[in-house]
Amino acid sequence: MSGKRLYHTEAIVLRRRDQGEADRVLTLCTPLGKLAVIAKGVRKVRSRKAGHLELFTHARLVLARSRSSWDVVTQAETVAPNAVLRGDLVRGTYGRYVAELYDRFVAEGEGSRPLFDLVQRTLTYLCEAEPGRETVLLMRAYEQRLLALVGFRPEWDRCVGDGCGHPLEPGGNEPFGLDPERGGALCPDCYRAARGERGVVPLSPPALRLLRACQREPFSRLRARPVPPGVLNEVERAARHYITYHLEQDLRSGVFLRRVWREREHRGDSGNAV
Repeated sequence: MSGKRLYHTEAIVLRRRDQGEADRVLTLCTPLGKLAVIAKGVRKVRSRKAGHLELFTHARLVLARSRSSWDVVTQAETVAPNAVLRGDLVRGTYGRYVAELYDRFVAEGEGSRPLFDLVQRTLTYLCEAEPGRETVLLMRAYEQRLLALVGFRPEWDRCVGDGCGHPLEPGGNEPFGLDPERGGALCPDCYRAARGERGVVPLSPPALRLLRACQREPFSRLRARPVPPGVLNEVERAARHYITYHLEQDLRSGVFLRRVWREREHRGDSGNAV
Protein backbone atom coordinates (compact mmCIF):
# COMPACT_ATOMS: atom_id res chain seq x y z
CA MET A 1 0.00 0.00 0.00
CA SER A 2 1.15 3.53 -0.76
CA GLY A 3 2.25 5.50 2.30
CA LYS A 4 -0.13 8.29 1.29
CA ARG A 5 -3.06 5.95 1.83
CA LEU A 6 -2.08 5.20 5.41
CA TYR A 7 -2.83 7.36 8.42
CA HIS A 8 -2.46 7.02 12.18
CA THR A 9 -4.92 7.92 14.92
CA GLU A 10 -5.92 7.14 18.46
CA ALA A 11 -9.42 5.73 18.71
CA ILE A 12 -12.06 4.51 21.13
CA VAL A 13 -14.36 1.74 19.91
CA LEU A 14 -17.95 2.89 20.43
CA ARG A 15 -19.91 0.31 18.41
CA ARG A 16 -19.24 -2.88 16.48
CA ARG A 17 -21.25 -4.95 14.05
CA ASP A 18 -20.39 -8.11 12.15
CA GLN A 19 -19.83 -7.86 8.42
CA GLY A 20 -19.58 -10.88 6.16
CA GLU A 21 -18.02 -14.07 7.51
CA ALA A 22 -15.04 -12.71 9.41
CA ASP A 23 -15.03 -8.90 9.32
CA ARG A 24 -16.36 -6.26 11.68
CA VAL A 25 -17.45 -2.65 11.08
CA LEU A 26 -16.41 -0.32 13.91
CA THR A 27 -17.69 3.11 14.90
CA LEU A 28 -14.80 5.04 16.40
CA CYS A 29 -14.39 8.21 18.41
CA THR A 30 -11.05 9.74 17.34
CA PRO A 31 -9.31 13.13 17.52
CA LEU A 32 -10.02 13.35 13.78
CA GLY A 33 -13.78 12.94 14.35
CA LYS A 34 -16.22 10.06 14.30
CA LEU A 35 -15.14 7.34 11.87
CA ALA A 36 -16.71 4.16 10.52
CA VAL A 37 -14.00 1.64 9.54
CA ILE A 38 -13.71 -2.05 8.80
CA ALA A 39 -11.46 -4.56 10.56
CA LYS A 40 -10.99 -7.41 8.10
CA GLY A 41 -10.65 -10.96 9.41
CA VAL A 42 -10.94 -9.74 13.02
CA ARG A 43 -13.46 -12.45 13.95
CA LYS A 44 -11.07 -15.23 13.00
CA VAL A 45 -9.60 -17.18 15.93
CA ARG A 46 -6.03 -16.31 14.95
CA SER A 47 -6.63 -12.60 14.39
CA ARG A 48 -3.92 -10.47 16.02
CA LYS A 49 -6.05 -7.34 15.97
CA ALA A 50 -9.15 -8.74 17.70
CA GLY A 51 -8.04 -8.09 21.29
CA HIS A 52 -7.17 -4.49 20.48
CA LEU A 53 -10.58 -3.69 18.99
CA GLU A 54 -12.95 -4.68 21.79
CA LEU A 55 -15.81 -2.39 22.78
CA PHE A 56 -14.63 0.70 24.76
CA THR A 57 -10.95 -0.04 24.05
CA HIS A 58 -8.66 2.95 23.61
CA ALA A 59 -6.17 2.01 20.89
CA ARG A 60 -3.62 3.39 18.45
CA LEU A 61 -4.54 2.47 14.91
CA VAL A 62 -3.05 2.54 11.46
CA LEU A 63 -5.73 2.78 8.77
CA ALA A 64 -5.73 2.57 4.99
CA ARG A 65 -7.98 4.93 3.08
CA SER A 66 -10.50 3.39 0.72
CA ARG A 67 -12.24 5.26 -2.09
CA SER A 68 -15.15 2.86 -2.44
CA SER A 69 -15.86 1.57 1.08
CA TRP A 70 -14.87 1.92 4.73
CA ASP A 71 -11.26 2.70 5.59
CA VAL A 72 -9.42 -0.46 6.69
CA VAL A 73 -7.71 -1.11 10.04
CA THR A 74 -4.25 -2.45 9.20
CA GLN A 75 -2.62 -2.26 12.66
CA ALA A 76 -3.96 -1.87 16.20
CA GLU A 77 -2.25 -1.44 19.58
CA THR A 78 -4.09 -1.12 22.91
CA VAL A 79 -3.51 2.01 24.96
CA ALA A 80 -6.13 1.21 27.63
CA PRO A 81 -8.40 -1.85 27.44
CA ASN A 82 -11.14 -0.45 29.74
CA ALA A 83 -12.01 -4.10 30.28
CA VAL A 84 -13.99 -3.48 33.48
CA LEU A 85 -16.68 -1.81 31.36
CA ARG A 86 -17.24 -5.08 29.51
CA GLY A 87 -17.38 -7.19 32.65
CA ASP A 88 -19.76 -5.21 34.87
CA LEU A 89 -23.41 -4.63 33.96
CA VAL A 90 -23.81 -1.20 35.56
CA ARG A 91 -20.44 0.20 34.48
CA GLY A 92 -20.94 -1.28 31.03
CA THR A 93 -24.34 0.36 30.69
CA TYR A 94 -22.84 3.71 31.70
CA GLY A 95 -20.16 3.11 29.05
CA ARG A 96 -22.84 2.47 26.44
CA TYR A 97 -24.58 5.67 27.51
CA VAL A 98 -21.34 7.63 27.00
CA ALA A 99 -20.92 6.06 23.56
CA GLU A 100 -24.55 6.53 22.51
CA LEU A 101 -24.69 10.18 23.54
CA TYR A 102 -21.58 10.91 21.46
CA ASP A 103 -22.88 8.82 18.57
CA ARG A 104 -26.24 10.60 18.49
CA PHE A 105 -24.90 14.15 18.65
CA VAL A 106 -21.83 13.74 16.43
CA ALA A 107 -22.19 12.97 12.72
CA GLU A 108 -19.69 10.78 10.87
CA GLY A 109 -16.66 12.82 9.90
CA GLU A 110 -17.37 15.43 12.56
CA GLY A 111 -15.82 15.76 16.00
CA SER A 112 -12.68 17.18 17.56
CA ARG A 113 -9.76 16.50 19.87
CA PRO A 114 -11.63 17.99 22.86
CA LEU A 115 -14.56 15.61 22.24
CA PHE A 116 -12.21 12.64 22.04
CA ASP A 117 -10.46 13.72 25.26
CA LEU A 118 -13.83 14.08 27.01
CA VAL A 119 -14.94 10.56 26.03
CA GLN A 120 -11.55 9.08 26.93
CA ARG A 121 -11.44 10.73 30.38
CA THR A 122 -15.03 9.79 31.14
CA LEU A 123 -14.45 6.11 30.34
CA THR A 124 -11.27 6.15 32.46
CA TYR A 125 -13.20 7.58 35.44
CA LEU A 126 -15.93 4.96 34.92
CA CYS A 127 -13.34 2.21 35.24
CA GLU A 128 -12.08 3.66 38.54
CA ALA A 129 -15.29 4.78 40.29
CA GLU A 130 -17.71 2.54 42.12
CA PRO A 131 -21.22 2.65 40.63
CA GLY A 132 -23.29 5.05 42.70
CA ARG A 133 -23.13 8.73 43.53
CA GLU A 134 -19.77 9.39 41.82
CA THR A 135 -20.76 7.76 38.55
CA VAL A 136 -24.07 9.66 38.60
CA LEU A 137 -22.20 12.97 38.95
CA LEU A 138 -19.77 11.87 36.25
CA MET A 139 -22.62 11.30 33.79
CA ARG A 140 -24.15 14.69 34.53
CA ALA A 141 -20.76 16.39 33.98
CA TYR A 142 -20.21 14.42 30.77
CA GLU A 143 -23.61 15.46 29.42
CA GLN A 144 -23.05 19.16 30.11
CA ARG A 145 -19.58 19.21 28.58
CA LEU A 146 -20.54 17.22 25.51
CA LEU A 147 -23.53 19.50 24.90
CA ALA A 148 -21.20 22.51 25.04
CA LEU A 149 -18.74 20.97 22.57
CA VAL A 150 -21.39 20.01 20.01
CA GLY A 151 -23.15 23.39 20.02
CA PHE A 152 -26.09 22.71 22.37
CA ARG A 153 -24.68 24.29 25.54
CA PRO A 154 -27.51 25.03 28.02
CA GLU A 155 -27.58 28.53 29.50
CA TRP A 156 -27.60 28.31 33.29
CA ASP A 157 -26.33 31.82 34.13
CA ARG A 158 -28.84 34.16 32.47
CA CYS A 159 -32.55 33.81 31.89
CA VAL A 160 -33.42 32.62 28.38
CA GLY A 161 -36.93 34.09 28.58
CA ASP A 162 -37.93 36.28 25.66
CA GLY A 163 -36.28 39.67 26.07
CA CYS A 164 -35.15 38.93 29.65
CA GLY A 165 -31.49 37.92 29.99
CA HIS A 166 -31.35 38.70 33.72
CA PRO A 167 -28.61 36.97 35.74
CA LEU A 168 -29.90 33.93 37.60
CA GLU A 169 -29.27 33.98 41.35
CA PRO A 170 -30.30 30.58 42.77
CA GLY A 171 -29.95 31.57 46.40
CA GLY A 172 -33.58 31.59 47.51
CA ASN A 173 -36.45 29.13 47.42
CA GLU A 174 -38.40 30.35 44.39
CA PRO A 175 -38.43 27.75 41.59
CA PHE A 176 -36.73 28.49 38.31
CA GLY A 177 -37.77 26.92 35.03
CA LEU A 178 -36.14 24.81 32.33
CA ASP A 179 -37.09 25.54 28.73
CA PRO A 180 -35.16 23.31 26.29
CA GLU A 181 -36.62 25.10 23.26
CA ARG A 182 -35.13 28.41 24.38
CA GLY A 183 -31.94 26.65 25.47
CA GLY A 184 -31.69 26.85 29.25
CA ALA A 185 -33.06 28.18 32.51
CA LEU A 186 -35.83 30.71 33.17
CA CYS A 187 -35.86 33.18 36.05
CA PRO A 188 -38.77 32.80 38.51
CA ASP A 189 -40.77 35.59 36.82
CA CYS A 190 -40.37 34.17 33.31
CA TYR A 191 -41.08 30.67 34.61
CA ARG A 192 -44.39 31.82 36.11
CA ALA A 193 -45.30 33.41 32.77
CA ALA A 194 -44.30 30.36 30.73
CA ARG A 195 -45.19 27.45 33.03
CA GLY A 196 -48.19 26.48 30.89
CA GLU A 197 -46.11 26.21 27.73
CA ARG A 198 -45.24 22.80 26.36
CA GLY A 199 -41.81 21.57 27.45
CA VAL A 200 -41.31 24.07 30.29
CA VAL A 201 -40.62 22.31 33.60
CA PRO A 202 -39.68 23.54 37.11
CA LEU A 203 -36.09 23.63 38.27
CA SER A 204 -35.18 24.06 41.95
CA PRO A 205 -32.35 26.40 43.04
CA PRO A 206 -30.15 23.46 44.26
CA ALA A 207 -30.63 21.69 40.91
CA LEU A 208 -29.65 24.84 39.00
CA ARG A 209 -26.52 25.22 41.15
CA LEU A 210 -25.53 21.61 40.48
CA LEU A 211 -26.09 21.95 36.73
CA ARG A 212 -23.78 24.97 36.75
CA ALA A 213 -21.15 22.99 38.65
CA CYS A 214 -21.42 20.07 36.22
CA GLN A 215 -20.80 22.45 33.36
CA ARG A 216 -17.76 24.13 34.91
CA GLU A 217 -16.02 22.32 37.72
CA PRO A 218 -13.28 19.72 37.23
CA PHE A 219 -14.54 16.29 38.16
CA SER A 220 -11.95 15.99 40.95
CA ARG A 221 -13.81 18.83 42.74
CA LEU A 222 -17.31 17.90 41.58
CA ARG A 223 -17.07 14.36 42.98
CA ALA A 224 -16.45 15.79 46.47
CA ARG A 225 -19.65 17.88 46.45
CA PRO A 226 -22.24 16.82 49.06
CA VAL A 227 -25.40 16.43 46.97
CA PRO A 228 -28.69 15.08 48.36
CA PRO A 229 -30.16 12.14 46.39
CA GLY A 230 -33.29 14.16 45.59
CA VAL A 231 -31.21 16.85 43.86
CA LEU A 232 -29.26 14.20 41.91
CA ASN A 233 -32.54 12.72 40.71
CA GLU A 234 -33.93 16.12 39.73
CA VAL A 235 -30.80 17.02 37.77
CA GLU A 236 -30.93 13.68 35.95
CA ARG A 237 -34.54 14.35 34.93
CA ALA A 238 -33.66 17.90 33.83
CA ALA A 239 -30.71 16.73 31.74
CA ARG A 240 -32.79 13.95 30.19
CA HIS A 241 -35.58 16.42 29.38
CA TYR A 242 -33.12 18.78 27.65
CA ILE A 243 -31.31 16.03 25.72
CA THR A 244 -34.49 14.24 24.67
CA TYR A 245 -35.93 17.48 23.34
CA HIS A 246 -32.93 18.09 21.08
CA LEU A 247 -32.55 14.47 19.95
CA GLU A 248 -36.34 14.07 19.62
CA GLN A 249 -36.21 10.70 21.39
CA ASP A 250 -34.77 9.05 24.49
CA LEU A 251 -31.47 7.19 24.52
CA ARG A 252 -31.88 3.40 24.63
CA SER A 253 -28.95 2.99 27.00
CA GLY A 254 -30.48 5.61 29.32
CA VAL A 255 -33.78 3.72 29.44
CA PHE A 256 -31.94 0.48 30.25
CA LEU A 257 -29.78 2.20 32.86
CA ARG A 258 -32.83 3.48 34.72
CA ARG A 259 -34.29 -0.04 34.68
CA VAL A 260 -31.05 -1.45 36.12
CA TRP A 261 -31.09 1.11 38.95
CA ARG A 262 -34.74 0.41 39.76
CA GLU A 263 -33.91 -3.28 40.10
CA ARG A 264 -30.92 -2.49 42.34
CA GLU A 265 -33.06 -0.26 44.55
CA HIS A 266 -35.70 -2.99 44.76
CA ARG A 267 -33.03 -5.40 46.00
CA GLY A 268 -31.77 -2.78 48.48
CA ASP A 269 -28.42 -2.15 46.75
CA SER A 270 -26.70 1.19 47.29
CA GLY A 271 -26.87 4.00 44.78
CA ASN A 272 -28.81 7.13 44.05
CA ALA A 273 -29.91 7.52 40.47
CA VAL A 274 -28.79 7.22 36.89
